Amino acid sequence: MIESEFEDGPDELVTIGVLARASGLTATALRFYDDCGLLPPARVDSSSGYRYYTPGQRERAVTIRRLREIGMSLETVAAVLAGGVEVGGRLLDEHVAELERRAHEAAAAAEAIKYALRAESDPHLVAVGGREFAEAIEQVRSATARDASIAVLTGILIEADGDSVVLTATDRYRLTTRSLVPARAAARPWSLVVSAADLAARITRLREQEQILISSIADALVLTGTEEIRCPAITEPYPDYRRMLAELPPARTRVVVARDPLLAAAEEAGTRTLHCVIDADALRTSIGQNGPAHRIPAAVNGIRSALAFDPGTLSPALRTAVGPEIMLDITAPDQPVVIRSAAAGDLTTLAMPTRTSTTQKDHP
Repeated sequence: MIESEFEDGPDELVTIGVLARASGLTATALRFYDDCGLLPPARVDSSSGYRYYTPGQRERAVTIRRLREIGMSLETVAAVLAGGVEVGGRLLDEHVAELERRAHEAAAAAEAIKYALRAESDPHLVAVGGREFAEAIEQVRSATARDASIAVLTGILIEADGDSVVLTATDRYRLTTRSLVPARAAARPWSLVVSAADLAARITRLREQEQILISSIADALVLTGTEEIRCPAITEPYPDYRRMLAELPPARTRVVVARDPLLAAAEEAGTRTLHCVIDADALRTSIGQNGPAHRIPAAVNGIRSALAFDPGTLSPALRTAVGPEIMLDITAPDQPVVIRSAAAGDLTTLAMPTRTSTTQKDHP
């Protein structure tokens, strides 16, 4: 079916959804690689903002996905794509040990065929990698509420449709959402909320599974690997996080910065406010209003910005990010900052800055 969508000729434009299905990336990841400059669309509709691609861009999308899967930074991916056979081959040779994973992927594909028989009788059934699902739980659960007075905020929303499995958590001050590409997608969309504590208690067992089956019944999430696990559902309505994301103002500043030094600064701050000033080529951090400033080199696009964070809000978002870099989209000192993992465009976190007189004064 995917191949047939590319048979109209080399000049035919395809939607972002078609390219996503054909390349193994989600539409969110393709937007991320557009923002990074690695895979800009062939055309963007000026009225709707829809992105369109040529069928020939499928090869580049697949190459980017494979390079990122073996842990390459954005800078190295760009070098491989631009370097030709000699440079690209040399860079790939540095990661040759990762090619052993292909054997495991083949085994997983064989398991997926076995699972397909069962899936025919359950339209809610989804197949995902066990390790990948466990990592997604760990990445989003830091945004769940610790106060059980609103039970649904202590849970993780799990949504499955024909293209993806999405895990989302929010305590109304933070929001983290992660999309996964399933080995087998749900024939019928579904969603439910499960206690983050229940899922976290199963992470070790989930991580050990090559692949797990996920399904929903009326009052529980069912996980099947070497054994069946049932997690009771939380039946309260979940906040409309998609509307929250859609209503965010456009970013005025975008920053790509190394994750580790920024995380170190946030953890050093402890319970004190971490102040951040974004200049033309750096992010400068200081603890408190009068602390010494530390410079972290960064790629900055947009206006100079100044804002402050409670490290208890910022640190978990940075700690769960994957890869060496993160992308920050900043609107204003009193608006949520969108934090995206540069190694996984599907991982998005919102962190609310702390309003202070200093940040309001410094912001232009």
